[in-house]
Amino acid sequence: MPEGAANGPKEGDGQEDKAQVQALQQELGTLRKELDSQKAANQEYLELAKRIQADFDNYRKRAQRDKDDFTKSANDRLVADLLNTLDDLDRASAPNLGDEELRKGVAQIRSNLLALLRSYGLREMPEGRDFDHELHEALTVCEGEDGRIYETYQKGYLIGNRVIRHAKVRVGRSNKEAEQNG
Repeated sequence: MPEGAANGPKEGDGQEDKAQVQALQQELGTLRKELDSQKAANQEYLELAKRIQADFDNYRKRAQRDKDDFTKSANDRLVADLLNTLDDLDRASAPNLGDEELRKGVAQIRSNLLALLRSYGLREMPEGRDFDHELHEALTVCEGEDGRIYETYQKGYLIGNRVIRHAKVRVGRSNKEAEQNG
């Protein structure tokens, strides 16, 4: 026998190789089917995620639209309620009213308007002695006790705990602090 012939292919080896190739091809076919199945599942999940995202976007837009409609409705109600005050002011500006009648009429209009605003939850900010930056706006400073309110130029208003308008005030400041900062 020539050298290397002992290591060469044997007669039975061809059959084994074919069987091995066939087994590998079968395994490859199975893996491809699994891969295709996973791709299809991934595509389904992607489509589901897209639908959920679209549903959420639609929900968000609908919620914003509902909020806007509610705000418009509330504004319409307030404006309709204020029209009565406008009518009262028109009557008060009639040229044939005397001074006393005009004063009484304006006082009544103010009272009606205040009652209307209170029905919407508005309340005057309580008069405080000490300055609170969350409730007050310091317009001027005067010599006096530090942080004490000496004069209110314009009342502040709240709805619930929300500040609608800060009270505009004059606040005291001691000479010591003015000298240190000045």
